[in-house]
Amino acid sequence: MSGPNRILTISEARLRTSRILPRALYEYIEGGTEDETTLAENENAFRSLTLRPRMGVDVEPNVATTVLGSPLAMPLLLAPAGMVQIIHPDGAAGVARAAAKAGTIAVLSRTAMCPPEEVARQSPGPHWFQITPTGGRNVVKGLIARAADAGFTGLVVTLDGPPPGNREADLRNGVVPPVRITAGLVGRFAAQALARPRWSIRMLAAGRRQKTAISSTKRTLSSEAMRKSGRFTWGDIEWLKREWPGSLLVKGVLTGPDAIAASIAGADAIIVSNHGGRALDGVPATINVLPEIVAAVGKSTEVLLDGGIRRASSVAKALCLGARAVLIGRPFLYGLACGGEAGVERILQIFRAELVRTMKLLGCPDVATLDGRWLQPTRTGPQPFPFQNQ
Repeated sequence: MSGPNRILTISEARLRTSRILPRALYEYIEGGTEDETTLAENENAFRSLTLRPRMGVDVEPNVATTVLGSPLAMPLLLAPAGMVQIIHPDGAAGVARAAAKAGTIAVLSRTAMCPPEEVARQSPGPHWFQITPTGGRNVVKGLIARAADAGFTGLVVTLDGPPPGNREADLRNGVVPPVRITAGLVGRFAAQALARPRWSIRMLAAGRRQKTAISSTKRTLSSEAMRKSGRFTWGDIEWLKREWPGSLLVKGVLTGPDAIAASIAGADAIIVSNHGGRALDGVPATINVLPEIVAAVGKSTEVLLDGGIRRASSVAKALCLGARAVLIGRPFLYGLACGGEAGVERILQIFRAELVRTMKLLGCPDVATLDGRWLQPTRTGPQPFPFQNQ
C-alpha cells in the first residue's frame, strides 16, 4: 500500500492531517465551541451503547440502502463542510467524485469555496446542496436556483446558525467570519504554511484555480457574512419547500417538537445534528436524542444523524436507534487533506469494510433489519421508544 491506501483508521488519518495542514486550518476543521463539551460527547455517547451479537449464523450482509429514494451502497453520506477548496486542490469536486465512486452522496457546503456548477460539471450525481440564511431570501433564492439549474436534487437547510458558535481557536487564528485580511493575519498564516511545505507546494501548484476560489470566499466572508441575517424560521422552511423542486432536508434538529415542526413545514428528511459541536456548547450528543426524534415523526419523515461517527460500529448503532443513514464530516476532511480525492475514497473504503465486518460479527444479514434488538440495554445510553430488545 502507498499514499492514502496506507491509512488504516480514521484516527490515523486525523494524526496525518495534523502534520499536513497549517495549524489554523487544522484547528478550523478539528475544533468545537467553547469548552468543546458537546464535541467530545458526540463520540463518547456511542461508547455507552453496546451491541448484542447473534451466534450460530453465517451471513453475507447487505449494507446498501436508500435515502429519499436515492440508492446508496452504504448508509453513510458526506456532510457539508466549509473551506474544502483550501484543504486540498481536488476540493469539493474531488470529494463529490469520491462519494460517487463509493456509491453515496456528498453535500456541497455553501462555504466550500466551489460553486455548484463546477461540482456538477466535474463529478457525477446525485448532488445535494447546503444552504444557510446569510444574505436574506433574495440571496438564498438565487443560490438554490443555481443549484437546481446545475442538477442538484437535495437541499440541506442548516438551522443552527447564525451566529457562528464561539470557536475560540478560530478566534485566535482570525478565521471567524467576517474575516478581515490584515498584515498580521497574512504573516501568521504564512509562517504556518512554511512549516507545512507539503500543503504549501500542493496549493501553489494548483495555481490560478485556487487563487480564484480564495478571492471569491474572501468577498463572501468580508461582505455578505457581515450583513445582519436572521436564522431560518419554520416559515422560511415552508417558503424553501415551495421554491426548491427537489428533496428538502432540515439539519440541526435536537428535539422531538422541532422534528414535528420541521415535518409539518415540509421537510422530507430530518438530520439530527449539533453542527459537530461547533454551534452551541452543552447541547446533547446527537445519538442521545435520536430515539426521541424518531419516535416524534414515526415513519412519515426519514431521519438521518451526524456527529461523532468515527467507526462503522457507530453507524450500526445509529441505525439500531432508528436513523436511516448517517453523515460524516471530519473523517472525510482528514482523507482529503491526506490524499485529495483518493484520500476521501480511502476513508469511505474503511467505513464500508468496517461496516461489513461489523454486520458479519453481529450475525445481521441486512442493515434494514437493524433495530433495538441488536443493542444491549444500558443504564446510561439512549433507548429506542419503546425499547425492542428481546
